[in-house]
Amino acid sequence: MSRRRKAREIALQALYAAEISGSEWQDVLDDMLKRRNPSDEAAEYARRLVSSVNESRDALDRMIVECLENWKFDRVSVIDRNILRIALAELIHFPEVPGGVIINEAIEIAHRFSSNKAGKFVNGILDRLAGEVRKD
Repeated sequence: MSRRRKAREIALQALYAAEISGSEWQDVLDDMLKRRNPSDEAAEYARRLVSSVNESRDALDRMIVECLENWKFDRVSVIDRNILRIALAELIHFPEVPGGVIINEAIEIAHRFSSNKAGKFVNGILDRLAGEVRKD
């Protein structure tokens, strides 16, 4: 598993746990990093991802809501919401990572952590949003 994939998975698990438990994301992330023991590079990338999501969560959520058709945001699973938030934050705040890579990683993570149909759902939303926030 690549360092960035591990970082994305740690970020997802930390954001999910913080949202479900109501705990502070920094505490949850610190605990997750201790348990998963990633490389320094992966740990730093996970911190950047989680921080980016939390700093711009309201804006990210508004963008996601605008792409939902006949679906309410609160009906999107917590896992899928956080996969979308992470990928969208990465599309916006990490221009050094190609958009296609970000979307493909989000789809793969959705296949691993969510339902059978999540990959298609994540792909549809992110493909649309990528066109709005990226020109690559």
